[in-house]
Amino acid sequence: MKYTLLAFFRRICAFFTAAFLALTNCASNTSEKQRPPVNTVTAYDTDAADYRLTSDVNEALHPISDTLFGIFFEDINFAADGGLYAEMVSNRSFAFTSLAANDALYGWSAAGNAALRVSNDDPAGALNQNNPSYLIIENTAETLSGAENRGFTEGMAIRAGKTYNVSFYARSDTYRGQVTVRLLAGDTVAAQAEISGLTDVWQKFETSLTSAVTADEDVRLAVLIGHGTAAFDMVSMFPTDTYLQEENGLRADLCEKLADLQPKFLRFPGGCVIEGYNDATDYSWKDSVGADENGEPLLFNGRYGDVAARRQGVNIWTDLNATQDVYPSFMSYGLGFYEFFRLCKDLGAAPVPVLNCGLYCQMRGMGPVDMESGLFARYVQDMLDLVEFANGDVTSKWGAVRASMGQTEPFGLKYICIGNENEGTDYYERYTAFLNALHNAQETDPALYGEIELIYSAGASDATHGANYIKAYAYAEEWMQKNGEADLSAFAAAVDQHYYNSPAWFLQNADYYDAGKYGRTAEEITATRYGGAIPVFLGEYAARTNTLESALAEAAFMTGLERNGDIVKMACYAPLFGNTVAGHWSPDLIWYNNGTSFASVNYNVQKLFSRNTGAFLLSSSLDGAAVPQANIKGKVGVGTWYTSAAFDNVLVKSNQTGKTLGKDSFFNPLLRLNWTTPTDGKFRVKNGRLVQSDTDMRYTETGSVAYFGDETWEDYTLTLDAEKLAGNEGFLICFGVQDTENNYFWNIGGWDNTVSCLQQISGGAKTGQIPGTVRPFTAETGRTYRLKVCVSGRNVKCYIDGELYADYTAGSDCEAECYQVVSRDKNGDVIVKIVNVTASSRTLACDLGGLACGSAAVSQLAGQALSDVNTAEKESCPITEFTLTGLSERFNLTVPQYSLTVLRFSETNA
Repeated sequence: MKYTLLAFFRRICAFFTAAFLALTNCASNTSEKQRPPVNTVTAYDTDAADYRLTSDVNEALHPISDTLFGIFFEDINFAADGGLYAEMVSNRSFAFTSLAANDALYGWSAAGNAALRVSNDDPAGALNQNNPSYLIIENTAETLSGAENRGFTEGMAIRAGKTYNVSFYARSDTYRGQVTVRLLAGDTVAAQAEISGLTDVWQKFETSLTSAVTADEDVRLAVLIGHGTAAFDMVSMFPTDTYLQEENGLRADLCEKLADLQPKFLRFPGGCVIEGYNDATDYSWKDSVGADENGEPLLFNGRYGDVAARRQGVNIWTDLNATQDVYPSFMSYGLGFYEFFRLCKDLGAAPVPVLNCGLYCQMRGMGPVDMESGLFARYVQDMLDLVEFANGDVTSKWGAVRASMGQTEPFGLKYICIGNENEGTDYYERYTAFLNALHNAQETDPALYGEIELIYSAGASDATHGANYIKAYAYAEEWMQKNGEADLSAFAAAVDQHYYNSPAWFLQNADYYDAGKYGRTAEEITATRYGGAIPVFLGEYAARTNTLESALAEAAFMTGLERNGDIVKMACYAPLFGNTVAGHWSPDLIWYNNGTSFASVNYNVQKLFSRNTGAFLLSSSLDGAAVPQANIKGKVGVGTWYTSAAFDNVLVKSNQTGKTLGKDSFFNPLLRLNWTTPTDGKFRVKNGRLVQSDTDMRYTETGSVAYFGDETWEDYTLTLDAEKLAGNEGFLICFGVQDTENNYFWNIGGWDNTVSCLQQISGGAKTGQIPGTVRPFTAETGRTYRLKVCVSGRNVKCYIDGELYADYTAGSDCEAECYQVVSRDKNGDVIVKIVNVTASSRTLACDLGGLACGSAAVSQLAGQALSDVNTAEKESCPITEFTLTGLSERFNLTVPQYSLTVLRFSETNA
């Protein structure tokens, strides 16, 4: 009986346990569907799908720009010398200055018993006027001695069986012995050659060295002489296998990665590089092909453009206040405008050069060039001469230079960017001077200049490019009225926009250029949030890191770029190259050192889009993927940016009940326990106010801040008094604070005390000025301001002394779990791109009305975690390719978590 009762009891327990598990699974399945394995096709069933993708493949909405996705090269992170440019010898012309460690002998050291000296005060004895410095080797011993060069950054890398071409100029009044050239790896002589024939005049000598060893450490090129004294200049070593085996060539591995992108254009050579600090540090395209001090072509050894006749420049990314820099940034100009144009030709990419507009880097506070000066006239003439260099007849002055360098046919230049990240009246006045000069040239010589179009700058961030875009349109209208023009294309072919933001920003702004937000016509300009009418050149953008999270956010955003390929004419990620040993900026698309290179996850995203861009946008929609937007929630706070300020009468009230959530009038000389100061700054209670007394600051994303309240606060109104005591700017009023890496703040008197705007920090990454919240404002020292911030749901309103300064709704109705774009290629292929940014696979019920293909070629990138990155040792997120069969115009497809999937349906597979 006891056994029977026990058995019965166990059966009852089992029954209820099974029932509980069934209910639990049912509840779980409600929120998380049981999906087929990834990359499988099943019967069309909307009930079994997470989202519904609908498209009519026969309904083309508008053309997509045929130059949409390209690449941008800036000489940053040692991307030219020591990077793309295949020269292996650093400081080959002995022209480095005290900015560099070891001054003019940077990269060089004595070998054996030699004494080394650089001569830079002997113009008559120099190689040419652009190369006044040269090395003197004095060997008082009978054994071979001389100079060794270690190469760039971490040093040279050599491979067994590979051949390296060595060249140098040399002369000597007395030494007639041999010059021994050695390739060394530690104490091992990897290769050696002897050269004879020195005289008392400069001659160029060349030889080849085939390495017997592979080495990545302590590799040097040695130039040695016997007893005596000799002078050397332009000591150079290139791998024989440069890209396409071109003379003065580029690194093959890096160029092959560029070619794999199939870029439609190349923007070069920068970036901030072209602006410089002054006329001595800006980028001169004429110096990059060899010009004298008057900007005229310099003939050397019977030809133009020889690298030995190119004057060295100083790169803006070097620190001009530093001395003895281990990694200084100079520009040999070995990779110059001719090589950039040649690379464009090799890649089949349209050249898009950037020129200085007579403004030095505004981001660094440099001033403009006087428009009445000869220097400004030179900048304008440089633009006109560049057109002649690229497209002119070989009988023209600059066309002859191009021909002398090896290119008789024109390069087909069409677009020129005037300035980089420039803005304001100073820029507009200078841009219009360039524009007027071009139009005059077009009237005088339409055959040469008639097809050239200029690209206008809209500043340095999405924060201002909305406002700047509208300003650009206003400037365009002004110019058009003065010049009797009716077509905006006469003012600019496109407006150049740059922004670097968090992954969340890119997800929330995938509709950035959609009609209704970004106008297509002049009539829409005042009705849209960001501007419109002039086409867009998105010249620089990136989502802050090289993780899978950023790459997928960029992919989501790029679906919007392709969807709006009628207004977005060109777009390119920036920067292109990052050096793993020494650099100035991250993230970057391709990483390298002297021995290897690898592509980032972001590169693979760019590759999939660039190689699969349609010619026509097809109608499509995605239902069920939208992400519900969360309310603004969190603490409040106060702070400053290089400013001292006092705060008082802090009061936070609930909008729903009117109840006081928190207040502080600072009667207590000690900060209350619920105030936290997570950053630097000197916060203390003084005379009944909270004072931040420090006008200095470590560079942080937050500024110097103090937080107050609770992370759960929402729907509240914050009021307080604020007074600027000293310093550069005004106040930071924080709200929606979860922590230092996730919050909003109202920047009052930001940007050198010129504007009021909202900003957001998400995942530790800070936006610029949030579009639509920017107003001019200057905080006066000694004046008390009454400030109010009303947070209601996703909306925030900000008031100064009762006047509304910002009305902003956070989040985006376009933020989603999945993004898509559907297009048709010019060959008739239908291309579907799907970006899944969630942590699980997703099933799409695809209804591609009119599709008659039974299979699709698939290219896919997927990862396991948002933190995934590619490294030199491991490609965590490679591109895989396969074929899906059994398709029709309606089917279900399951895509992997964290993935970008590209399906190409060819009519040949019907």
